[in-house]
Amino acid sequence: SKPSSRRFSQPFPTTMFVSFVTASLAIAAPKGMAPRSKVTFATPLGPTVRSPALDGSMVADYSFDPLNLASVDLNLGSANQKERSAAYVLRDYREAEIRHGRLAMLAALAWPVQELLNPTLARALREPLLLTETAGRSPSVLNGGLEQGIIPFIVVTTALAIAAVDTYSLKLKAEKGEDWLPGDFGFDPLNLLGGADIDARRDMQAKEVNNGRLAMVAITAMVVEEALNHAPVTQITPALFKPLYENPEVMEFLNHAFAVSSYHAA
Repeated sequence: SKPSSRRFSQPFPTTMFVSFVTASLAIAAPKGMAPRSKVTFATPLGPTVRSPALDGSMVADYSFDPLNLASVDLNLGSANQKERSAAYVLRDYREAEIRHGRLAMLAALAWPVQELLNPTLARALREPLLLTETAGRSPSVLNGGLEQGIIPFIVVTTALAIAAVDTYSLKLKAEKGEDWLPGDFGFDPLNLLGGADIDARRDMQAKEVNNGRLAMVAITAMVVEEALNHAPVTQITPALFKPLYENPEVMEFLNHAFAVSSYHAA
């Protein structure tokens, strides 16, 4: 049986809430922190001392690690290197964070865009509407629809591309040794960092990490939101995905402002 529309009359505003909270934290976060020798956090499991590598020297390091995850070495290579320093462990985690953040930024953009554009593109190209099976939601593990059309090919191609990036990253890490910088693949086609000093580079790196963190939270919220509400995120929180001129309140404000301006001009 089809779910009742009453069930979705008040959908969870997860995306909007999480976006505002996380953005506020990112804006309020300091650009840098002075190194500290020891900081203890209170956790559900008791007081925890953070990893000594979290000294504020790494960009976007705000010494927040309540579960002390930075002290746990999960790298497969550590099986043969039992005494890896905390700095090397943290460097591997930063590499993983940057790559997941970049992927999340792409996903957070693609997820709502395909829900908005797929119907239009399908009509224009006379192709099947791939969002029909999922009731307008993006195909995913929770939403279903991954077996349609070219979607399996895209999934496999994406997995192979990620594997290629992983292989290239391991190669760079082995070649550069101590000079290896997490997330740096030498890819800057627009030369955004050309001529930038060290402070500008660190600032740009911090922005990328913080935006990646926000994107990881955002895409997770979108996935959970659609799974719980069985409706597209573009319909659940339309204010985030519609142009301002379609907002009645905004148009009323602009009409009033222009009317007052025209009156004074006359």
